[in-house]
Amino acid sequence: MGLFSKKPKDPKQELAELIVKRGVRLRGTVEEFALEGNRATVRVRFTPEGQAERSVTVVQDMSPQAQVGLEPGAPVELSYDREDPGRILIWGSPLYRTTEEGVVVRAVDVQGGERS
Repeated sequence: MGLFSKKPKDPKQELAELIVKRGVRLRGTVEEFALEGNRATVRVRFTPEGQAERSVTVVQDMSPQAQVGLEPGAPVELSYDREDPGRILIWGSPLYRTTEEGVVVRAVDVQGGERS
């Protein structure tokens, strides 16, 4: 590797960038949520555009602020890869927002979550 060579990207980072670029953002419902340190295992239910409802489990690192409000039955904001809806990225709860100071505050949910 040369002095100015780029180091290889982390595959998780590449996947996240891919989903941000070509993903579809929507709401789903948390079915299960488990936390070990800052690593969350989340099973969510959502309906990709033009497809049947599905449940997907994702394991991703998550800041403490993004963890707030994620519990079974709660709405969740996520993006899925339009080419492979089984690959998702969790953004967090639409019921909470983080201020510039890093404080988590309750938000007004005007859209509503996906209903079962």
